[in-house]
Amino acid sequence: MAGASPAGRDRDLYAAVQDIQAGYWMQMRQVLARTESWPQWTSRTQVLGVAAAQTNVVELWLKEEPGSLAARVMYARVATERVLQAHRRHGTHDTQHSRDLEKLADRARQACHRAAEDNPHDSVPWLCRLALAETDTTERHPEHHMAPPPHEYLLPRGPWGLLGEVHRRDPFNREAWHRMSQALQARPGPAGRQAVAVDFARWTVSFAPSDSPLLLLPLYARVQEHRERRDKGAEVALNLLWTREDTTRAITRAYEGWFQQCDPAASSQQDLNYLAYTLTRGGFPRWATEVFDAIGDFATPAPWQYDARYPKDQWRKAFEEDRDACLRSHPRHTGKHT
Repeated sequence: MAGASPAGRDRDLYAAVQDIQAGYWMQMRQVLARTESWPQWTSRTQVLGVAAAQTNVVELWLKEEPGSLAARVMYARVATERVLQAHRRHGTHDTQHSRDLEKLADRARQACHRAAEDNPHDSVPWLCRLALAETDTTERHPEHHMAPPPHEYLLPRGPWGLLGEVHRRDPFNREAWHRMSQALQARPGPAGRQAVAVDFARWTVSFAPSDSPLLLLPLYARVQEHRERRDKGAEVALNLLWTREDTTRAITRAYEGWFQQCDPAASSQQDLNYLAYTLTRGGFPRWATEVFDAIGDFATPAPWQYDARYPKDQWRKAFEEDRDACLRSHPRHTGKHT
């Protein structure tokens, strides 16, 4: 099974990631030069940024080609990813780590500003600034705690202006809405993280295009709720979560609206895995079989690693058990993705 490579089905991207891990940047430059759409540009720079964050490959590229616009965007990606990784490792509880994190964040923000000036139509520098909002738990920067849209009283303050900048350049950018949800949950207020995730997802799907991957945001929120209930020992209530009317309605909308019109090869592998996971638990094995066919060998750790049946590091067993059960019940389905 090909498994959890972040490049998914994108062979060019996979080759570039391998090149980065070997300490080279030429494949990265070439794959970005061949990138033709804004959604693909966003997803490829994100994957490459994560791969390059533990290396000096992008810095070497910038040294060789200081005028490269793509290299400057990639440096913004790498600098931002380093902040996110440091924040998730250490948080802001330790004073020294907090200072170090602020220095890293300031460096990343400067890289974002430079990349945005050089590439005014590119959403990625603004996406990176939006991602940094998750780490600003003390609200040092006013752009991270702006008022929500008018009349949206359930939504908290957050980096709404940054989301707007991304949206103007790349409407309904998938990563942007996920980043925004994470930023809002970082400072949830009295409502709590779960309520914020649900309210934001509900608001987003109320106006998202009918074939948008953003229709899966409620599924991400439900999986998160499932995790939190399981961790609190509320096992009895878990099955009820998946049979609630609002949950089954969200699952149906994601399948019929997004999946029926998507191209699996160009879609987020994690979105496909979340859809398969929720379809299985929601009692839609026939539909789940189609999605498992679309996933093929490209399973992702999340959300299968949250399954209570197996330890986190045995997430493949949860994936395979659900897939095999669906295939046994619907072995010869001939949907559009088979």
